[in-house]
Amino acid sequence: MANHDFRWAFIGRALMVLGYFSVVGYQLYILDDLIALPAGLNPPAAMAILAPVSMVAVALSTVVGGLLSDRWNRRKVFVGVSATLAGLVMVVPVASPTWTGMLVFSALNGLAFGCFMAVDTALVTLVLPRAQDAARDMGVLNVANAGPQIIAPFVASAIVTGLGGYTPLFLAGGALSLIGALAILPIRGVR
Repeated sequence: MANHDFRWAFIGRALMVLGYFSVVGYQLYILDDLIALPAGLNPPAAMAILAPVSMVAVALSTVVGGLLSDRWNRRKVFVGVSATLAGLVMVVPVASPTWTGMLVFSALNGLAFGCFMAVDTALVTLVLPRAQDAARDMGVLNVANAGPQIIAPFVASAIVTGLGGYTPLFLAGGALSLIGALAILPIRGVR
């Protein structure tokens, strides 16, 4: 069961990270090509505002999500809900391609990603196949973090050019996050 649970945790994280970084890595282009920015605000200046909004949200949800997950001794629900939120908020810039839409998107996406990463890390430590191989297995899990970040620009580029723009990119990023949320369901060894 431990290998089964670890495999699903790996898959869930890889999909969530790929969905997140496929969109976030293209944010400057999205701001330049899709979003109606206020007069006088250029895309680099907009990024300088969105990045701290997202970082504050990530920090806040990391702490709050981690504390609540520990207090209630529940991991799967926090991981599943945060991955689902990350998937659903991808429609915000599609429905509202405005500066306000991007601010809302950045805050909600940051909240989702921060909680996911904090609690998923705790979940993974509970599903490691063998205690004596914990360091190796955590190194393997790092592939689920780094690998998707490496391929995300290529995936995003293929989606934007092949499917005709940023709307398909948001929808694909959302779908990847939602599938990542579903990958948590088969995990049996953790509540």
